[in-house]
Amino acid sequence: MPDDLSDTSPLHDGHGPSFSSCPPIFVLPTHLSLESLHEIEENLLSRDATLTYDVSEARLILGKIGQKKRAALELRSRGVWTEDLDLSASKAPVKKGSIYEPTPRPVDVVAEADVVDLSTEAESGEDGVQSKHGTGKRLKRPRPRSLSTDRSSVASTQSGLDGQADVLQVVHLEWLDRCIASKELVPLDSFVVYQARKVEHLVTKSGGTEVKSSQASEILQRAKHDALSKPAPASSSRPLRQTPRTPSSQHRPPKLYRQTTSETEETAPLPPAPDWVKNHTLYACMRSTPLHPPNERFINQLVKIRQVRELTLDEIGVRAYSTSIASIAAYPYEFRRPSEILTLPGCDAKVANLFAEYQQSKDGTIEAATTLDTDPTLKVLYEFSNIWGVGAKIARDFYYQRQWRDLDDVVEHGWNSLSRVQQIGVKYYEEFQQGIPRYEVEDIAKIVHRHANLVRPDAQYDGCGVECIVVGGYRRGKEASGDVDIVLSHRDESVTKSLVVDVVGSLESEGWITHTLVLHLTTSNRDQQTLPYRVNSSGKHFDSLDKALVVWQDPNFADADPTLSSSEADAEEQSRQKRKRNPNPHRRVDIIISPWRTIGCAVLGWSGDTTFERDLRRHAKKSRGWKFDSSGVRERTTGGTVIDLEREGRTWEERERLVMEGLGVGWRPPRERCTR
Repeated sequence: MPDDLSDTSPLHDGHGPSFSSCPPIFVLPTHLSLESLHEIEENLLSRDATLTYDVSEARLILGKIGQKKRAALELRSRGVWTEDLDLSASKAPVKKGSIYEPTPRPVDVVAEADVVDLSTEAESGEDGVQSKHGTGKRLKRPRPRSLSTDRSSVASTQSGLDGQADVLQVVHLEWLDRCIASKELVPLDSFVVYQARKVEHLVTKSGGTEVKSSQASEILQRAKHDALSKPAPASSSRPLRQTPRTPSSQHRPPKLYRQTTSETEETAPLPPAPDWVKNHTLYACMRSTPLHPPNERFINQLVKIRQVRELTLDEIGVRAYSTSIASIAAYPYEFRRPSEILTLPGCDAKVANLFAEYQQSKDGTIEAATTLDTDPTLKVLYEFSNIWGVGAKIARDFYYQRQWRDLDDVVEHGWNSLSRVQQIGVKYYEEFQQGIPRYEVEDIAKIVHRHANLVRPDAQYDGCGVECIVVGGYRRGKEASGDVDIVLSHRDESVTKSLVVDVVGSLESEGWITHTLVLHLTTSNRDQQTLPYRVNSSGKHFDSLDKALVVWQDPNFADADPTLSSSEADAEEQSRQKRKRNPNPHRRVDIIISPWRTIGCAVLGWSGDTTFERDLRRHAKKSRGWKFDSSGVRERTTGGTVIDLEREGRTWEERERLVMEGLGVGWRPPRERCTR
């Protein structure tokens, strides 16, 4: 079976199979890339599947698993203990490299599908490959329905599940591929790898006492997590410290949200659902999301939980929470009860549970979120991850392998092992954590704009010169930005070629830039053309445009220190001493250069929040078959033909609007792209 179902499986066109009659489905991430898992989820969701990201709630589990023992192990590692029901007819395991050819079997007819009554959905997801991923429907409220005879193809094996909520099946992913290819539900029987009943596992301790399965599974998950993500301590000249436990990394089985009697009896009607809720719009780029939504306090708690997932390297959890947060941020009403959350795409019972906890707490907090502030290990990891040039993986390396516990340890014991970017990040750590007010962002942009036209004096011939657009958080309306993102462009490509080098040099000579940490000429080196569809390059950059990442400091201040006169030191030494005394804070500034031909793509690619930009690329791929980034749009199916969506635009604003409309997401201003 191909790794990426999207390459072989068409989108649901209304004529393909519907999985609405299937029990709750969980997709095992084992042997799947993040992209493949994402595509499988979308294929299921677009075909009305009830998708859950809590394996304990699933009764149908799809995975790239070919052996019964491995299936049982995968379930056990996720806290689900089972006993084999020993299917009447044994199936040959799917071997690597072999072609899986199931043998058709007779099909029984199911009179009615069993409905799982959870009163809500169930999940915890965000952005990654996980057992709690991130977009689309989760376990829905029960709706009475019956299976028609055209769905009886899955009945023969599924009938064993009816009336038995503790019975589950692990099915090879080949079944999904066959269903999509044939545009109908094919029999499950020949694809079932493991059919089992969930049991409560008891573990006998040395003293003869027994521990319940929930406790045992927690221990197993913690041991597995530590083995995978905690590197062995390296030898060090410093004495090793005792590593505290990280309670936050021990994922507890999620509670199921139960609708209360008072909730059912509440007479106040819910506000009318927005169209994107009614239509179950999955992509954040197709919803308007303000900077300060009605449920902002609850969102702030979810953002903290997502940060914990990042620090524990739970990519799936990060993606799932990002999706839920973006959906909640777009909801125009303040939540009154947890059941409202279940109507939102990307939200399920786990998020509803978290809101119930938030609603019942005296101070509006969630236990899983407070660990970011209270757990000693997470606090250190969070501090390290906020160093410029240090992410979650390197932060964990600092903590677990190098045994560092604060910034002083980094300076004292590892300064020479840091990259130059990381050294600057440590040196100006506190200054970089300060937000940059809007007026200062505007002042920096004016100075960069002035120097851009200074180094290209002939560019004024068109009456416009080099144009400057402030993007990033500033354009979305943030009161304070973490850094300043500026895009420079000109209608003449000869002006923008290598412009970033000259601008940085001019700013350095006047003392505005203290350090240039990154200088990329990726666009100039390819003659300012759109990035090819497939790039054979060992260098990986987060963006393909010419850019400079610099440290900025205003060189102007009231110098009250007359200790050095012109006779005591030369000009260079005076300049050095002045910089040393300069009380102005250091700022992070990104200067990006875009050819005018694709300025709309560049501005769009640098103006949205992370989830907005992620979904913009996903939507372009799924709905148009295009690849979008800040350097332009390419056709995927024709080997990368460039698609010019902005040719008719006279200004960069018009060009950005044309790109959004051409991608099919419709125009929404930057202040409505705040997906957090």
